[in-house]
Amino acid sequence: MRISTFLVSLFFLFPLISSGSSLQFEAQAATNCAGDIQPIVWNETVERQALVPFSDYGGWEFDEMSGGGEMAMDEPEKELGNDVDPALHPEESWMYNPMWPLPVLEPLSTDHYTTLLVGNDSAGVLRFNLSSQHRTTFCISLQTVAGNTSAPAVADVYLLTTSQYEMYEESYRSNHFYTWMEDFEEVLSDLSPEWRSFNPAGWNTYRDVHQYENTDEVTFSVSLDGPEVYDSLFDLDSYQDFYLVIDTWDNSHDRDAESLDEVVVADVTVITEERTFVLPPWTVPLLFFAMMAALVTVPFILNSRYMNAGSDGGGSDATMETVPMLEQVPVDSVTPPSE
Repeated sequence: MRISTFLVSLFFLFPLISSGSSLQFEAQAATNCAGDIQPIVWNETVERQALVPFSDYGGWEFDEMSGGGEMAMDEPEKELGNDVDPALHPEESWMYNPMWPLPVLEPLSTDHYTTLLVGNDSAGVLRFNLSSQHRTTFCISLQTVAGNTSAPAVADVYLLTTSQYEMYEESYRSNHFYTWMEDFEEVLSDLSPEWRSFNPAGWNTYRDVHQYENTDEVTFSVSLDGPEVYDSLFDLDSYQDFYLVIDTWDNSHDRDAESLDEVVVADVTVITEERTFVLPPWTVPLLFFAMMAALVTVPFILNSRYMNAGSDGGGSDATMETVPMLEQVPVDSVTPPSE
């Protein structure tokens, strides 16, 4: 009884004891980068995009003065220039001038491999529709190629949802085409991650953790509880795609990699694994509620059992036995034995 009580108490007190200790467990990255690689059906399973410093394709806006129904370009403050070096910018025009509306992608359930050539001061982007029925693993390695020699390259890798990518895209355009926004982001770049969402010019990655900066190789996995939906107070809910971004420009984050003045070659492998058992999202708060309820009630139960232990006298059928009293007789009153 005492051993079981001690073990139960230790189980519920362990989180409180370990919270103040210096022992920390790091999350282990997924290492399964092999699978049944299938050819990519572009614009059906994966879409390729790019952000380049010489094309502000996102500056379209409706012009009521142009006869109604036509689109006019909002001219940026910076001149785009025509002296684009093709050796530093291998992206094709359809990558940074995508069709609108974007094609609807099928849920990703197959394994793929592709190579991205990301120009200097640019961003290479792959858009996916991740499936909640599969665990998706991304394996990315970065390098530069000069002649026949390759060397590891340092850049940034981000995973963003549609709404997060729109903020990231706006940040890229602001830094390259609008000088006043560049100075504004520089002032707010020192904000901590937990306050960065309140920055109107800031952007976050998916779950605030899928940002891998100043790295030449990274592997990570994503498992969704259900279809990713963006909830808005002022608009209808919208389903979110996922954007894998290879970042080679000096963005608004303080610890990101700077431009290399070279073309970065990104080898991207995407492995999907079907999940046999997926718990619904409401099980997470239910589990934490049960743990908190047990943490509160178990000490009272143990204390009650301790206080009531032995109070029943060992059972109702047990006979009461009294302890005999030993009376001490004075020595003078003792009669000596007769001879």
